Amino acid sequence: MHHSERPRPRAGLARELSLVSVLALLFAVLPAGVASAQGHTWVVEPGQSIQDAVDQASSGDTIQLLAGTYADQAVCIEGKGLSIVGAGSDETRITWPDWTVVEDQQAAPAAGNACWLEWARHDPESTVTGSGAELQQSLSDDVSALFFFNPDSPVTVTGLQTVNHPANGIVVETGRDVEVTHTKGVAHDRYGILVSNSTDSRITDNVEQGLDRGIQQEGTSGSSGTAGISVSDSADAHAYVADNTSDGWNLGIFIREARTGTLVGNTVTNNCVGINMFDDGNTEVPVVAPSTIEAGAWAVLGNTVRDDHRFCLAGIGQVEGQLAVSGTGVAVVNMDSVLLEGNTITDNGPTPPARTLDFPAAGLLLLTLPLFNTDQPDAAGPVTDVAVVDNVIEGNITSVDTDGPGPAEPFLAPLDVLVGFPPGTVFTDAAGNVVPTPVPGPGIHFAGNSCGVALLGEGVTGISVGCGGA
Repeated sequence: MHHSERPRPRAGLARELSLVSVLALLFAVLPAGVASAQGHTWVVEPGQSIQDAVDQASSGDTIQLLAGTYADQAVCIEGKGLSIVGAGSDETRITWPDWTVVEDQQAAPAAGNACWLEWARHDPESTVTGSGAELQQSLSDDVSALFFFNPDSPVTVTGLQTVNHPANGIVVETGRDVEVTHTKGVAHDRYGILVSNSTDSRITDNVEQGLDRGIQQEGTSGSSGTAGISVSDSADAHAYVADNTSDGWNLGIFIREARTGTLVGNTVTNNCVGINMFDDGNTEVPVVAPSTIEAGAWAVLGNTVRDDHRFCLAGIGQVEGQLAVSGTGVAVVNMDSVLLEGNTITDNGPTPPARTLDFPAAGLLLLTLPLFNTDQPDAAGPVTDVAVVDNVIEGNITSVDTDGPGPAEPFLAPLDVLVGFPPGTVFTDAAGNVVPTPVPGPGIHFAGNSCGVALLGEGVTGISVGCGGA
């Protein structure tokens, strides 16, 4: 605790303490400014600028945020590895002004131009125009609470909450040894937590809550944010994503263009798709075209994915597309070498009325998807070498449309496991000629699952799911 006679820092400046001093404050008061081999700690209070503290700090330092609300703050950390430590996920809050439509968004702070511009470079929903005040307004939808851009040493974020930023809550881009733990993210429009082009990341014990703003407007991710938690664009991810909760997003957890990691013990509810594991054939970070990663080699263990019923228009497979998506629990798309074991995937599916969907709904979906955002042949897929073992996959439903957008109305029906596209799906090329429907590759294996209705898709043969229908 802090001594009552501690001199109060001036507004806008951070107070420098040694890391040893900060730890000792739990038991006694030590003088400020004492250096340690572990770097310095900069103590920031509500009303002060987190960005000022970051600008003064050196790699290896700690930014300690005391309890309270840090209103209208968005922080760019360029080239530094820091620890940012709050007083608790409900005690320390970094907030951005409320907004519903793009026109309501506050202009981006100039101090973060390097980060906001970097985000705009690879976010297909962003456009950057003008200079000065016009540029800051153009960047208004590219603002994140904490954006680590090319950190040169380990990154830690813990014990804080981020609220309402038009881009992201916490982003680490091109990092190593990243830890994000015991944080909370609320109502961000892209990602709650995103770690991209990084290695050795731990994302644990976080809570991510999306907000449905009820809009489908250019410059936003639709009615709710893109994903609560995401690992992307990482050829050697070695990511550990565990014991998080993600609720109310387009995608609860999104693993995209990333190889090697573990999802364990997460709870994912009330999303359009609970967990989406996707090799989309083209990286976004860094912006190098063409650039692909052979995504896969993930273990998905002991997660609870339930009650994902939301409907959204989301770019799954076609980044700039507005695809109708609803009610899928877990989707493995185009990846290879994935183990799903001991998960509970229950009660997912579209809610009435049944709709014509662009992405199939099911409890568990294994899918080879045509690639829209790359011109590289064979850039990704087919989904290959997936083991589905000892899971509970029950009570899930799908939306069935027997004739596509046509006279017959879609209807809801049980479907726990779908391998491939539903029977009757027809694909055509640019000239309108019918082409073969993409099918999974070899090595799809099911064993010991508790499941109800299963379905093999168009052209899929030689796979035994071991539950009703297949």
